[in-house]
Amino acid sequence: MPFYEAMYLVHPSVDDERLEEIIARFNQVVESEGGVIEHSGKWDRRRLAYPINKVQEATYVLMYFRANPQVPAELDRLFRISDEVIRHLIIRHDKPHLVLTVPPAEETAEEEPTAEAEETPEEAAPEAEPAQEESVEAEPEPAVEEQPAPSEEAVAGTAEEQG
Repeated sequence: MPFYEAMYLVHPSVDDERLEEIIARFNQVVESEGGVIEHSGKWDRRRLAYPINKVQEATYVLMYFRANPQVPAELDRLFRISDEVIRHLIIRHDKPHLVLTVPPAEETAEEEPTAEAEETPEEAAPEAEPAQEESVEAEPEPAVEEQPAPSEEAVAGTAEEQG
């Protein structure tokens, strides 16, 4: 089954109880169609980069799941007709091992220092840093190299044509 990532923005007027119901409803859609939820949960309430229908902030919800191709289509339909969801995005990942399936950095940042504090600080720090650097370098580099390269060539090509 293909691996998908869905992020949707919930209207800020929705309270926490209703938000949990919304998350459970969309999770149920995936599971009822035979999909498997890898991770699902509320991220954070954040200010939007630009207003959407005069709304300045929203609650972000992130969901990773494996499912048949008709499930994202059904989720898309439900996101569109839901009054509480103001924006959504569903992405299919061809290489799911590169996708982070952990909670946001804010939640993990609180847990990691306590784990390192329990170990000897001199031994834990050198071992933790290379592992984090390798995972950080391995994932973002292809995306960064692939995106700017065509734009630089296009800019150079346009500059030669104009000059």
